[in-house]
Amino acid sequence: MTSPVTTPVTTVRAVAHIHSEWSDDASWPLDRLAAAFRKRGRNVLLMCEHSRTFTEAKWQEYVEACAAASGNGVLVVPGLEYNDADNVVHIPVWGEVPFLSQTPDIADVLAHTREADGVAVFAHPWRRNAWRRFDPAWAKDLTAVEIWNRKYDGWAPNRQARAYAEQLGLPPFVSLDFHSARQFFPLAMELTLSGPLSRGIVEDALRDGRFEALAFSRSALRLTSGVGGVALAAAEAARAVAARAVRTALGKRK
Repeated sequence: MTSPVTTPVTTVRAVAHIHSEWSDDASWPLDRLAAAFRKRGRNVLLMCEHSRTFTEAKWQEYVEACAAASGNGVLVVPGLEYNDADNVVHIPVWGEVPFLSQTPDIADVLAHTREADGVAVFAHPWRRNAWRRFDPAWAKDLTAVEIWNRKYDGWAPNRQARAYAEQLGLPPFVSLDFHSARQFFPLAMELTLSGPLSRGIVEDALRDGRFEALAFSRSALRLTSGVGGVALAAAEAARAVAARAVRTALGKRK
C-alpha cells in the first residue's frame, strides 16, 4: 500500500511593514534590505511601500524588482500601504491584488482585497487616532491588527491596540514600519508554511492565520501585560523622554 504524500510544514521568521527606496520617505534599496535582514535571521520581508507615488506600471516594475532581490534564503514579498485622503487610516495589503490607485477609499481597498483573496492589516491604529475612524464592519475584510509598530509605538507594544484587536476578533500583528536603521528591532512574525518558501505560500499562511507575533523570539503578547510588559513600557517612556530632549537640544543649536 502506498503511503499518502504529506506536505512538509516549516516555520520562517518574517519582518513586516518594510519600506524601501520605492517609497517617497525611505532610501534603502531592496537588495540591501534583504542582506541586512538575512544577517538578522529573517527569511521573509513583507514589503509595504506607500501607494501615493505608485501607478499600475510602477507596481508591476516593483513586483519584478522584489522577485529579483529575493534569494539566498530570503524572500522579498511586494506589498502596498494604502491610506485615506487625509492620511489617517493606513492599510498594508499583500497578495495578487491589482493596484487600486494612490489614495483609494479604504472600504474599497478592503472589499477589493477580499475579492482578490488578498491580505489586509490595520496599521498603527493609535497613530492620529485612526481607530476612531475605523468602521467595525470592515473587520470581516481584515487579516490582523498591528498591536506593535516599532516606528510609532517604540520599544513596547500598544496595550490599547491589543485590546482593540481582541474587540474586533482579529489576531495581533507586529511590524517594524521600517524606514531607516532606527527601526531595527527584534520583532518578527513567525509563519507556518505548508510548502517551500515562495510568495504564494507565504501569502497563504497570512491569509489562513498561520502566524504568531514574536518579540525577542517569544510571544509578543506576554509583553502587553505582567511585570515584563510594565518594565518595557517604562523603558519606552524613558526613551521617548530622552529622544524629545535630544531633539529640543538640537533645535536650540540651530
